[in-house]
Amino acid sequence: MSRAAEYDRLLCALKQGGYRVTGPRRALLRLLTEAREPLSVQEMCSAVNDGRDPAEDVAAAGGDDAVNVVTVYRFANLLVDLGLARRVEFGQGYYRYECEEPQDGPHHHHLVCRRCGRVEDFHGCDLAPLTSRLEAEHDFRVESHQLELYGTCGACREGVNG
Repeated sequence: MSRAAEYDRLLCALKQGGYRVTGPRRALLRLLTEAREPLSVQEMCSAVNDGRDPAEDVAAAGGDDAVNVVTVYRFANLLVDLGLARRVEFGQGYYRYECEEPQDGPHHHHLVCRRCGRVEDFHGCDLAPLTSRLEAEHDFRVESHQLELYGTCGACREGVNG
């Protein structure tokens, strides 16, 4: 699904749920759908306030008021509660948020650099044999999973990241 289609899907879901779609919410949705990695509340707040998101979305909020951390936090958690985003935690002491894939969307996991904290998505995993075995052995129905692999990115190994 294209990023524009993903943005439209999330926007439509909010409207159908009866939620207001304000300028800051549009800017945050656009940011989340265009992000290449999960974002923290602080990263989202900074990105929207620094104008890295479309100006008309922030301006539509009704002026030059900055989007505050509480607004971002509440909206990110609303998206999680609605099943439109997911909250991930990589052992760094805070959550990051990313759009939840639609049921027919590409499934992905994360590579996490322990030195610089960089997170990179990777697609595909062949866990079906493992989950089938676990379901049979433990009388358990696996409904979803998350997989994070921790290590060191190439830039950190080469000393580029300090």
